[in-house]
Amino acid sequence: MIILAIFMLIFGVYLIYWTMYFRRMNKLTASLPEPLTLPLLGSAMNFMGNSEKMFQNIQELVNLAFQHKGCVKVWLGPKLYVAIANPEDAQVVLDNCLDKDKVYRFLRPWLGHGLFIAPVDLWKTHRKVLLPIFRNKIVEEYLDVISEQANILLERLEEKLDKGKFDVLKYITACTLDIVFETAMGERMDVQHKPDTPYLQARETVITIINKRLFKVWLQPDCLFNLTSYAKQQKDNIDLTHKFTDEVVQKKRFEYEKKINKESHVQSSGKLQAVLDLLFNREIEFTNEELREHIDSITIAGNDTTALVIAYTLVLLGVHQDAQQRVLQEQEAIFDKSKRGANREDLQRMSYLERVVKESMRLYAVVPIIARNIHEDIYLPVCETTLPAGTGAVIGAFAMHRSEAVWGPTANEFDPDRFLPERSVGRHPAAFIPFSYGSRNCIGRNFGMMIIKSILSTVLRSYQIEAQPINKLKMEMLLFPTEGHQIKISKR
Repeated sequence: MIILAIFMLIFGVYLIYWTMYFRRMNKLTASLPEPLTLPLLGSAMNFMGNSEKMFQNIQELVNLAFQHKGCVKVWLGPKLYVAIANPEDAQVVLDNCLDKDKVYRFLRPWLGHGLFIAPVDLWKTHRKVLLPIFRNKIVEEYLDVISEQANILLERLEEKLDKGKFDVLKYITACTLDIVFETAMGERMDVQHKPDTPYLQARETVITIINKRLFKVWLQPDCLFNLTSYAKQQKDNIDLTHKFTDEVVQKKRFEYEKKINKESHVQSSGKLQAVLDLLFNREIEFTNEELREHIDSITIAGNDTTALVIAYTLVLLGVHQDAQQRVLQEQEAIFDKSKRGANREDLQRMSYLERVVKESMRLYAVVPIIARNIHEDIYLPVCETTLPAGTGAVIGAFAMHRSEAVWGPTANEFDPDRFLPERSVGRHPAAFIPFSYGSRNCIGRNFGMMIIKSILSTVLRSYQIEAQPINKLKMEMLLFPTEGHQIKISKR
């Protein structure tokens, strides 16, 4: 009887707390539109079904947001989210709210406190140390690796010559993985020739399970997730990927200490220094676990986004033959008939190709949403609403990139020249955020662009691309066409 009374008291206090919490949250955001909301569940029903249906439902929320200056609120169970699709309010959030939303916690068993999802205090300290490694002068040393792997990609694509359409993403992903593994860890994986390694299979399994948790509300509480077979499957496969990275870190640590003992001061001896090599002898002495978390964040969080941008760009150029011809003319002006890899000066001259890539990233924001935690009340000037502390803010990059209020009546059309300097004057700095925005933007954005332009240059100088427009999209962790990145290639 006493236990029952205590339980009822705790439940009563909890109920009072949540009633006051909901009342305050709703009062501060009362002016924002919201979809149909059910008791306890909120709008969770909008996030059920397959990933294509989910994307359609999100687009309906976006349309609702555009009816109120680009903002809409959504209750997902007991959590309030406010979706933002105007650049002014997005800038306020991304400049002032640096803590990632709690939804990213599903990545923590895999990436730990790596830079991508690190708590703010740790992120500030570690980013300051890692930032110099991603300076252009250092990453330019990786151009030979990129060129070599791009040439292997050409060989792999030969099997698809004149054989009809195929999904190019898996070929691009294998290529970018080989580049990222070698430049981040100093290890050659040869994924392009051996795509079925246990590491890669484990990686794909973990991504699939995390994606399920992100969009299936009933799998989000740990107490429920741990009752499913997914929990053990995820742990086993994460352990396998960690084992691989741990072994590389230990090997590099041994090599570093051996050099120190020989008093050689870890100077480059002509051998390529991977990111992992450069993380030793910094002002912070990273533990092996911290090194693994940072390297895993680079190889996991950074690779798929880069591959997707390349794949979307190839499809768009396959659809828009006039743009492909302009890219080819620019490439011939730089390389003539040479098939050599691009150097720094070559990449700087690819101004039209860069505009094409930017337009691809605008139309197909591969990271369609960015979620931040509101740690203290913050006022949104356009929506004229105060977001209360505890709210999750979702920046709709995909929606904002296609907003007619920002990009005009041709927002859904492919037009690389919209990124010409004279046409970019006056555009809000947060209107285009493929690498996020503010101080917590993507640390590897310059390296990513270097890989993207180099691979596209190599492929487009060798192959003519044909494609049909993408009709349907789906949202998993990233944005994908439901039918894949289908292209046809023929020899130039």
